[in-house]
Amino acid sequence: MGRAKRRVSSTGVTLTGELPDTRAMVAFLAPDARGAWHWFGLQATLAVLSILVALATPALAAVAIDQAVAGRIGWGFLGLAGAMGASALFAMASGPAASRFGVALGGRLTRRMVSHALDLGLPGRRPFSDGDLLNRAGSLAAGMPGYASTVLRVATGLAMAAGSLAALLFIHWLFVVVWVAGVALLTVVARRFMGALSAQQSDNDELVGRIVNAYTDALAGRRTIRAADTVDREVDRVTRPLPALAATSRNILRLMGRGAVVLQSADTGVLVATAVAGIWLLAGGEATPGALLAAVRYAQMAYNSVAGVFDNGWFHIALLRSQASRVMELAETPAMGKGSCGVPADGERGAIQLEDVWVHGEGEDILRGVNLQIPPGATIALVGESGVGKTTLATLLGRLHNPDRGTVRIDGVPVATWSSQALAGRVGYAFESPALLGDIVRDAITLGYDADDAEVEAAARRVEADAFIRRLPNGYRTSLDETPMSGGERQRLGLARAALRDSPALVLDDALSSLDVATAARVFAALGTLSEDRTAIIVAHRASTAATADLVAWLVDGRVRRIATHAALWDDPAYRAAFVVTERDSAAVEER
Repeated sequence: MGRAKRRVSSTGVTLTGELPDTRAMVAFLAPDARGAWHWFGLQATLAVLSILVALATPALAAVAIDQAVAGRIGWGFLGLAGAMGASALFAMASGPAASRFGVALGGRLTRRMVSHALDLGLPGRRPFSDGDLLNRAGSLAAGMPGYASTVLRVATGLAMAAGSLAALLFIHWLFVVVWVAGVALLTVVARRFMGALSAQQSDNDELVGRIVNAYTDALAGRRTIRAADTVDREVDRVTRPLPALAATSRNILRLMGRGAVVLQSADTGVLVATAVAGIWLLAGGEATPGALLAAVRYAQMAYNSVAGVFDNGWFHIALLRSQASRVMELAETPAMGKGSCGVPADGERGAIQLEDVWVHGEGEDILRGVNLQIPPGATIALVGESGVGKTTLATLLGRLHNPDRGTVRIDGVPVATWSSQALAGRVGYAFESPALLGDIVRDAITLGYDADDAEVEAAARRVEADAFIRRLPNGYRTSLDETPMSGGERQRLGLARAALRDSPALVLDDALSSLDVATAARVFAALGTLSEDRTAIIVAHRASTAATADLVAWLVDGRVRRIATHAALWDDPAYRAAFVVTERDSAAVEER
């Protein structure tokens, strides 16, 4: 059984987990090892062959020495040479086999953890911060395949020790007594080191996660930090855990150093005691010179095998158990779930329905019993003051996270039952600050969607992005790293991505905020003509944007207060107060 351990996540959520034992670790890694076991099997086979050759080598050396003392060179010498050559070949082959297994297992495990991390939902709706999530799903998960190799190393070390002891017993029982006495003391000391090392490594991983998270937050808000001239304060915040991290690192190194000293001291003691016992037996005529040298070698092999089990085996396992507990804790955190059904064969395209939808936040409800029906082809704006749940409502349609209660349907089918591929094809998103992923501008628009150049350029023209893209050094093939863009240009690339897919439902999460009013109106009109039955949901912060919609859903305190046209709602002062009205917006309203 694992040792229970309680931690508090970076978002304040208490997480209770256990340091996993070998059975739990193997069960966790096994699904990702399919297709890679043959490499592990080859590694294990080579390890067994190496053990057999290693155990035979001292015996062959003893025969060769005794034959040489007798004045002849016989089969012992030839056998020793062959064993040493085979040992070198096995060692050369085992490294690549271990690497192939580690790469195959590590790649699959990392993909599984990253995929699961993405399924946890948006920040604030999961018990892990961005930096902690990156650490768990990335570096810690990538290091877990080393556990299989470590377990194999422990098993081969124990087998080598057992074989060496059997050889010592065959030579003389006194050698076994001397060896067991030395290793018994080593075992007691090593157990103390393992417990202390696991605890220190767990604290070390927790501190690393805090630093990565703080650094990630600082990178995301670097413009705000520079504008507010708070760089020094942010540096202090990011580096605040460093003294504690340095202390835990020193403790880990100190423990490992003490362990190395103990292991080396015990090694020397065992060898000296074995040599003394061998000389005494040689003087009494109970051993030959070759047997004495073989006994010393077997004693060294047995001790080094056990020491390796502690140092490179159990000590390493202690570190891996601590890291694995964090990865497995991530894997055990419930995801939103994945549906399996595809696009309905018949029926409407883009009809949206929310039934008694509730979303809980930290200490309060974000959405409270929302009921909303949007007919296919309609355009509806979500309006309300900051924090009333407009963006949260919009994210429910594409299952960026799930409601805590209630049902969201598209074309009569609950979105919770849709496959991610089917849902991505039905709901397109354009965000206020779109992530531009890929190597070149074209990649940022297609984002994995299979389209030819003509389709990509047509989508860009619809949202008035084609002109500025063609002004770039290499047009659509300009590297994103070499493409400084304004907020409006980034938004138009995000809109071009949505336009390219022509999804029946389109969510614009304040995706026109960086465009001037005239451009925003033209872009929205172009999006509206892409499909006659396209349903559009706009998170609107400007009155001019809401005015372009067929209907407005006015949200107050997490509820839909009223659904009507923008013109009908405009007479209500509370509705007007929901907007941050710019001078241009005011002028546009007066013209209407």
